[in-house]
Amino acid sequence: MPDCVLKLKIGDIDCVYHFALHELIDRAHSLDNEAVIDSLEIMVEGKRLRDIADLPFDLAT
Repeated sequence: MPDCVLKLKIGDIDCVYHFALHELIDRAHSLDNEAVIDSLEIMVEGKRLRDIADLPFDLAT
């Protein structure tokens, strides 16, 4: 249930910054589980899950 809240933008959290997002994406693809890959892609494309490197730029705007 919590992943649905984050994916669908129905909670109080705007986004989550992940320190190893690219590694997480690579690992999800290596699992070859479409549900995991789809959930992750929805969160990344919807800017709900972002790389920690984006944080300073987001704070500056």
